[in-house]
Amino acid sequence: MSSYAGENLFDSGPHAFRFGHWERSMQRRGFAGVNGEIVLDLGLRSRQITQAGRLQANTADDLNEILDGINAFCDGDEHVLVDNHSRSHQHVILERFGTTTPLQHSRGFYCDYEIEYRQLP
Repeated sequence: MSSYAGENLFDSGPHAFRFGHWERSMQRRGFAGVNGEIVLDLGLRSRQITQAGRLQANTADDLNEILDGINAFCDGDEHVLVDNHSRSHQHVILERFGTTTPLQHSRGFYCDYEIEYRQLP
C-alpha cells in the first residue's frame, strides 16, 4: 500500500514506481603549468522518481476529488513517499502530476496518470 504525505491517494488502481539514479555534482579544476586536473566531489544532489498507474472511482465527481487531492500536493514541500513495497523514501517533492488519458467510463470512472517526484538526499 503506497502513500504520499500519509495520504493513500493511489489505492484505487494499479501503479508502479521507477526510481532514477542519484545525481552527483562534480567540478573539474585545472591549473596553469600542471598536467592533469583536480576533481572536486560536491556530493549528491537528487534523483527522479516516476510513478504511473490508473485511478478509479464510482463517479466522475469522486474521481475528480482524487485528482484534486493529488494536485494539492504539488506544493513544493518535502513529504514521505511509501512505495508499493512499503519502503519509505524521505525528502520527496511532487514536481508534476498529469493524466495521460481522459476520464473514461466502464463499471466506474477511471483515467491513467503519471507523476514525477524529486527526492533530495
